[in-house]
Amino acid sequence: MGRYFYARAEIAKAADSAALAAAAEINQRIFEASGNLTPTSQTWANAQAFADMNNGYLAKYGVNPAVTGIVVDDAKDKVSVQVSASVNRLFPGVLPDLIISENGAAQIRAITK
Repeated sequence: MGRYFYARAEIAKAADSAALAAAAEINQRIFEASGNLTPTSQTWANAQAFADMNNGYLAKYGVNPAVTGIVVDDAKDKVSVQVSASVNRLFPGVLPDLIISENGAAQIRAITK
């Protein structure tokens, strides 16, 4: 059971870093002009790269997180990212098709409306 919770924490860490990376890729000019949060062409790639970089423990076992969703909330100036990973390799023969999903969020504060 401890391995499951450790894996879940690692995926949550990947989701948090992916959210920060996605928030860094918000189009600043559009945000300043209209207040709308608009992702750039690099938002998904940047989020995935940071999720991969913050996955040291699970990567050793061949478990790689994938960014499965990015939601931009204009009203709250917030970017949320969902990251999922199949952790079957951690539990061979015990739990089939076990997928863990976690959400990370980042608030946009560096630029103002």
